Amino acid sequence: MLRLLVAGISYGIYTYGYRLDWPYEKTIALFIGVNVFMHAYVCGHVSFYDVTAYFLLFSVFIFLVNITLFWKPIYPVVLCLFSYAVIGVTYYFRTSGENVQYLISRGGTVYLVLSSFSCLASYNRYLILKRDLAKNILIEEANNRLLSQNERISDQKYIIEESNRQLKVLNDYKNDTMNIMMHDFRNFNGSIKMSLDLLLAKQDNLTAEQKEIVQYIGASNEKLGYLSEKLGGTADKNEAKIDFNYEIFDIGPVVEKAVIGIASDAAQMKQINLQLHLSPTVMKVYLDKLFLNQLLFKLLSNTIRYAQSGSIITVHTNEINDKCIIEVVNVGKLIGKQKMDELFNKLQPHKNVKDALNTDDDLGLAVAKKLTETMGGTFAYNSEEKTGNYYRIEFASTH
Repeated sequence: MLRLLVAGISYGIYTYGYRLDWPYEKTIALFIGVNVFMHAYVCGHVSFYDVTAYFLLFSVFIFLVNITLFWKPIYPVVLCLFSYAVIGVTYYFRTSGENVQYLISRGGTVYLVLSSFSCLASYNRYLILKRDLAKNILIEEANNRLLSQNERISDQKYIIEESNRQLKVLNDYKNDTMNIMMHDFRNFNGSIKMSLDLLLAKQDNLTAEQKEIVQYIGASNEKLGYLSEKLGGTADKNEAKIDFNYEIFDIGPVVEKAVIGIASDAAQMKQINLQLHLSPTVMKVYLDKLFLNQLLFKLLSNTIRYAQSGSIITVHTNEINDKCIIEVVNVGKLIGKQKMDELFNKLQPHKNVKDALNTDDDLGLAVAKKLTETMGGTFAYNSEEKTGNYYRIEFASTH
């Protein structure tokens, strides 16, 4: 009857604590305390002939509790002292304090030693786990810093590639401009030389002063011809604006390269299971491959950064209704819709994408969304129990 009563009380504590959202230590302490009271009461109430078995059972119970639960060392000490008091009071009321030596010799000593040792073991275990947790937190922070550095390095890589691409365009523009100007200068220089030759052919009709002027113009024309060969310039161009280099390609290999070649190392640092599910069909898109790589890197690296260690991240590609869809799902601790809104809307409206690539890495998700929209795609996200942390990118397919 006592055991049924204790089972009902224990269930009531669990249910009531869950509904009121009690701290786990409070719920466990009450739950274990009720069971300790039951075992202690039984040990103090049974006869001397049977008490040894109950003491051994109670010793195993209290030992397993103290070495299994991770809580502050004060709790095991309080539970043991509480059990000593219950045993002593129960035994005193049953026997009026007589024959205490039987209680001690028939299992009481064993219980005292094991319970005291379990308190010591619990204390040592608490310190070890606390130190390991602190170490894991430091490792986690170091991994996050590495992810941030990798992201910044990747940003610089893509900025350099884009700058090189723009420099090539600028160089081509300069060469074209130079060729046009050289052609015009040669024509102008040639026409002046032709006119001077005509004048020199009829120099008998010229005065000495006119001949001197013609010679001066001829020398100046030669200098102009020499300088025209050295002349060059370029028109000012807006370098802050990104000029996308669109091309048609299969998006599957690009996603595979981003997941396996870029994000897999970051996932291993956080012990995250990264899974890739590519569509078997060829999905053609008309995009800038360089900035698509940058978009995917931003999305995957920040998904890993905000994911819990040991969680699962899956990447899917599909084609539905002439839309190429890339989905990233993190099954683990939820970020929360409010936090996601904050992360995706950090990019200031007036700031262009190229400037954002040089700024704080905390803008990674916002930059990924901006890049998607700038290239004509859509970016959706959500964070709820049903979907997990969910990211979805859509681009128009090209056939």
